[in-house]
Amino acid sequence: MAQDEHSQFLDDIPAYALGALDAEEAAALESHLRTCASCRDELAGYRLVSDSLLTALPPKPPSAALRKRLQNRLPGAQKQSRPRLVWDFSRLSLGLGFAVLLLLNIFSLVQLRGIQTQQAGLLHRVENAQVALAMLSYPGVQTLPVSGEAVSGTLLLDADRNTAVLVAWNLPELPAGQTYQVWLVEPGGGRVSAGLFRPEIGQPYTTEAIASSQTLSNFVGIGVTIEPAGGSDHPTGERVLKVDF
Repeated sequence: MAQDEHSQFLDDIPAYALGALDAEEAAALESHLRTCASCRDELAGYRLVSDSLLTALPPKPPSAALRKRLQNRLPGAQKQSRPRLVWDFSRLSLGLGFAVLLLLNIFSLVQLRGIQTQQAGLLHRVENAQVALAMLSYPGVQTLPVSGEAVSGTLLLDADRNTAVLVAWNLPELPAGQTYQVWLVEPGGGRVSAGLFRPEIGQPYTTEAIASSQTLSNFVGIGVTIEPAGGSDHPTGERVLKVDF
């Protein structure tokens, strides 16, 4: 499934929780929910907010006008009152208040998700920076230059500890549907994926720790290419940099 299509389903979930989707959009989302666990979790979060609000509303006794109309309909009533339209402004206000409160809670939830995403990105940058600083104190760490047309930087490589950190300057920002993918280069020319990353907006450089289940000494270099969001099984996009070990 395309990333843009999945994002559209995520955008429809708040309206679906409020019953505001038309029948066609609701049917499409319900079909998607049967196969997407992350979207089901997202919908469960919105429903938890609406359910907690509903249970927090106190019961309200019927109005005097409503009781009078019901009594007049009982057998043996002396008079038959003429039907009339009665506006219960207290109920209307309560309903509007509930709707506003629900929308405010959904808005707050969306903001909270955004803050959590920013915090996760900051924590990732801090962890990578700490690894890079620690490696600079290790004896025997290699400092290898990055080779690229518009990108410069350094690769810190400690083959004995199977650790590497890429520090790249001037990596272009990518659209939502793309990501950078790191490839470890085998002596025979094969490529093994070593992770995905995106440069932080507003940051002049990117620090990324490179993870490998194999010993780094088994490889002769690394490369970074632009790939579709989610990554590829083998390089398919433009190579932006390389480093030879």
